[in-house]
Amino acid sequence: MGVSKYLKGFYQEAKREYNHLHSELPYRTFDAQDGLFHNKKGVGFGFKLSVLAGANDDMVEAFNRLIMDLPTGHKWDYHFSMMGHNRVSHLIEQNAALKSARAGICGELAKQEADYANFAAHHGFFHRQKHYFDIKDYSAWLFVSSTDDVDQVLDCKEALTTSLSQIGLELTPLTPEGLINYVEGILNFDPTQTAPRESDYAPEAFIYKQALSPDTEFLTRRHYTDVRFSNRQHQTVTSRIISLGLRSTPRTFRLYALPDCFASLKSVAKNVQCPHLMTLNFRHQESGSFATKNGGRIGELEKTLKSPMAFFFPQAKKEQAEREQIRDEMSDGINSMAYMHLTLTLFTNKKSERLHRTTAINAFRSGGIDLQTVSMLQGQALMTTLPFMMTDGFWADCDRAGRIQTVKTGNVANLLPLVMDVKNFSGGMMLPTMRQQAFWFNPFNCGSDNYNIALTGGSGAGKSFFVQKLAETLFAMNGKIWALDKGKSFKKLTLMLGGHYMTAEKIYLNPFTHLERIAMGDDYTDEKGEQVNPLKETLHTITGLFATMACPTHEMGDFEKSVLGDCIITAWQAHKSETLVDHVQEALFAAAEKQGGDSRLSDIAMQLNKYRSEGIYGDTFNKPSMLDPNVHFTTIELDGFPSDIMRPVIFALMSSITQQMYLSGSRSTPKMCIIEEAWSLMAGSNAQAQEFINTGYRTARKFGGSFCTVTQGIEDFYSTPEALAAFNNSDIHITLRQGSGLTKFIKDNPSHFSPYEQFVIKSFEKSSIAGYSSVMLKTGDVTTFHRLFADPFTRACLSTEPHEFEYCENLMNQGLSLMQAVNQTAEHFYGKEIETFNTLIYGKEAK
Repeated sequence: MGVSKYLKGFYQEAKREYNHLHSELPYRTFDAQDGLFHNKKGVGFGFKLSVLAGANDDMVEAFNRLIMDLPTGHKWDYHFSMMGHNRVSHLIEQNAALKSARAGICGELAKQEADYANFAAHHGFFHRQKHYFDIKDYSAWLFVSSTDDVDQVLDCKEALTTSLSQIGLELTPLTPEGLINYVEGILNFDPTQTAPRESDYAPEAFIYKQALSPDTEFLTRRHYTDVRFSNRQHQTVTSRIISLGLRSTPRTFRLYALPDCFASLKSVAKNVQCPHLMTLNFRHQESGSFATKNGGRIGELEKTLKSPMAFFFPQAKKEQAEREQIRDEMSDGINSMAYMHLTLTLFTNKKSERLHRTTAINAFRSGGIDLQTVSMLQGQALMTTLPFMMTDGFWADCDRAGRIQTVKTGNVANLLPLVMDVKNFSGGMMLPTMRQQAFWFNPFNCGSDNYNIALTGGSGAGKSFFVQKLAETLFAMNGKIWALDKGKSFKKLTLMLGGHYMTAEKIYLNPFTHLERIAMGDDYTDEKGEQVNPLKETLHTITGLFATMACPTHEMGDFEKSVLGDCIITAWQAHKSETLVDHVQEALFAAAEKQGGDSRLSDIAMQLNKYRSEGIYGDTFNKPSMLDPNVHFTTIELDGFPSDIMRPVIFALMSSITQQMYLSGSRSTPKMCIIEEAWSLMAGSNAQAQEFINTGYRTARKFGGSFCTVTQGIEDFYSTPEALAAFNNSDIHITLRQGSGLTKFIKDNPSHFSPYEQFVIKSFEKSSIAGYSSVMLKTGDVTTFHRLFADPFTRACLSTEPHEFEYCENLMNQGLSLMQAVNQTAEHFYGKEIETFNTLIYGKEAK
C-alpha cells in the first residue's frame, strides 16, 4: 500500500505542468531569402547598429524625419536598444599580441597591461579616488515587428536600411544566431563571460527552443529578478536583473546629452557601474485620428476657458497652448505623435544590487532622465527588452500598467539609445575614455589628417610618463622612435629597449650622408593622392635648414632662397654623400661672382663660416651623420650644445630624422620624432624657421612619419613662432592637466577651448593625487576625454624620477644586466605596490 502510494505521487509529479519561459518567447522560424523572422504573431527583422560618437541638432532632425516616415498604427512596433558590457578581453588580447611583436621587455609589458586590463574590466582600476572606473564596450540594435503584410514589412526594411545608412550608421542584418545570442545575453546573462561569443542555430528547430539554457530558473521579486542557470562551461551562475522605468517623461532631453547619463564628465562619481541595457520601444501614431482627437480637445478647452468653469481649471490655458503647438507642428510637418516605453535594465548581483541601482538612478537623473525601480512589474519590464515581444501582447500589458507615454516623434528621436563615446580598436596605447569605453590610441590610425602631435601638460600631470608610454607602445608595434631629449628623461627607456643613446659629444649631423640612398627611391602617390618625389622633398628640407643657418634672425628673400637651393644641388651633384657645408659655401660664392658680385649671395655664404669643416661647429655639421636608419629607438640628448647653435642643431636633427623616416622602410611603419621640452630652447622670431617647420612636418607626413612636440603648458605653444608653427601643423592635440597659466591663457585666447572643454580640463587632478592621468584628446574636429592607468611594474619601468634612474644605473655598473637592474629597481621603489597588485590580479605574492 505504501509503495503504491509513493508510485502514485511520483506519477502525479511527473505529469505536473510547469511554466517554461522559453515556450513564451514568440520566435519561430527565419526566412533566409527575405531576412524576416516569422514569430507567433507577425514577422520581424533587425539590425545590429554602430554606436554614434556624439550627436547634434541636425542628427536629431534626421532621426525625427526617419521616425515620421515610418508606418503608423498598432500593427507596427519599433525597438531600439544599447547595451554596455565588460566583454572586452578579445580586444585586450588582440592589442597585447600587437604589442608583443618584438617580444622581450615589450612582450612582458604587454602581458602586464593585458592582465591588468582584463582584471579592471570586471573589477575596476586601482587608483587613489573612491570612484569606480572599468572598461566597457557598447553595442546597439534595432528590431521591427509587424502584423501587417509581408510586402509592407520588406518595404519598411529597405527604407530603414537606406535612411539609417545616410545618417551614418553601419548596419549588420540580424541573423538567427544573432537573435539567439541577443536573447541569451539578457535572460542568461553570464557575469563570468569576458568576451563575445557566437551562438549556434539549428534550422530544423524553432528558434525559441534554442535561446535559453535548459535549466534556467527565474525568481521574480518586487524590485528584481534572480536568474540561475548553467553556462557554456557547465558552471552554475547567478545574476540579479533590475528594471528601471521612467518616473516622468523627459520632454526637453537632447540626444547629445545621453552619454552623460551613463557616465558624467562633470561629476565623475555619477556613472552606471554594472552592465546595463537601455531599451526604447515606440509606436508611430496615425496622424489623422490623433489630429481629430486633439482638435476636439482644443475645442473643449476653448469652451471651458470662455465659461465660468475656467476658474476651477487653472491648467486649461497651458494645456490649450501645448495642444495648439502640437497641432501647428503636425500641420507644418515638424513633428508627429508617438507612444513610447523606456526601460533601463541593470545586470548586477545580490551583494552590489543597492549600490548599482542607486548609482544608475543618480547618474541618469544628473543627465536629465528621471528613473525609478519598476515595482511589482519586474517580469513584464524584463520581457519588453526582448525583440518582437511588444507585438506578442506586451504593448497592451504595458499600456494597462500605465507605462506607455504619449510623446512627439521629436522626443523619441532625442531618446534613441544610439550615442556614446568614440571607439578605436585598431591597437596602440590603452586609453579608456572617461565614460569607460574601451579605446586604444594610435596616432597613425585615429582619423586625423596628419600624424603630428602637439602635447602639453603641466607639473604633476603625468606628461613624461604619457610620452614614454606612447613611445614604448609604438616601438613595441615595430615602430621607430627618435627622441630629442633634454635632461636624460629618455635614457632609461632607450637603454631598456636596446636603443641608441647619443650625447652632444657624439652627434654629427651632415644632412647629405644618406641623400644618395634617397635619390635611388622611386616617386609614389601618398594617401592624399599627391605625387611625392623623395629626393625633391628632402632637398627642399635641406634648403630650409641652410636658410635658417645663414639667416638666423630674418627671413630670406625668394631670390636668395632659389639660388641657395640651386647651390645645394650643385654641391651635392659634385660630391654626393661627401658633400660638406664648405661645398655649399663655395657654390654660393661662385653664384655671387656670376651675378656680378651680388652681395646678397656672398653675405649668405659668409654666414656659413662657423659651420664649415674648420669652423667652431664644423664637426657637428660636416662629419657623416650618425643617425642609423637600422636603429629603431634613438635618443639625442641636447644638453651640452651651446645655446647659440641650439636652433640649427634641432633643425638639423629634424632634417636628418625626416630622411631616416623615408629610409626606415615601408611608409606603413609607425615613425615618430618626439621633441621633449626642446621648444623652450628656441627663443626668438624667425619666419624662415617657421617655414622650415611647416615644410618638415609636411614632409614627415608624406614619408609616413610624425613629429610629437611636448611643452609644459598650452601657453608655450603661443610663446614662439616656431612652437606655434608646430602646433598648427599638428592635427592631434593632447592636453593633460595644466598649470597656473591656464586661466590667463583662456582669457587671452577665449576661443581655443570650448566652454565645456575648459570645464573638464580645469577638473583634471594631479596624477599623484588621482592615481591616473586625465587626458583630452583632439583629433581633427573630434574631442574625447580619457584616463591613463598603469600597473606598478610599468610605472617602475617608465619612471623618469632621477634617483630611480641613478639607482638602476649603479646596479648596471656593478655588473647586473639591464633587465636585472630594472627588476631590482622596481622591487626597491615599488615593491609593496607590486606585491599587492600581483596578489589581487594573479592571486599570488610578488616573486
